[in-house]
Amino acid sequence: MNEPVFAVVAAIIIVLLLINLVGLLVIGARVGRQANDAHQLEQRLTKLEARVDNLPTHRDFTELRGDLSEVVETTAGLSGQMTTVAQMLRTIQEHLLEND
Repeated sequence: MNEPVFAVVAAIIIVLLLINLVGLLVIGARVGRQANDAHQLEQRLTKLEARVDNLPTHRDFTELRGDLSEVVETTAGLSGQMTTVAQMLRTIQEHLLEND
């Protein structure tokens, strides 16, 4: 009578061990996928860090603003000079036309 009970207990233990084994395989597969996902995220983060490192800084924009201000001032000065030169050319042209 002990043998049938022993057989049932042994069968239950074997079934439980198989369930544990299947559970471990499933958990192992999930951990493997998570490790792969973590590796992909790490690669993406590295790419983003490289992009961010190459973005212009506040200081770069400040320097650019200063340079643009200089260009605007220079252009305004040249515009004034060109107006003066145009007036002088008109005066010369009128003088030449009067002397002909």
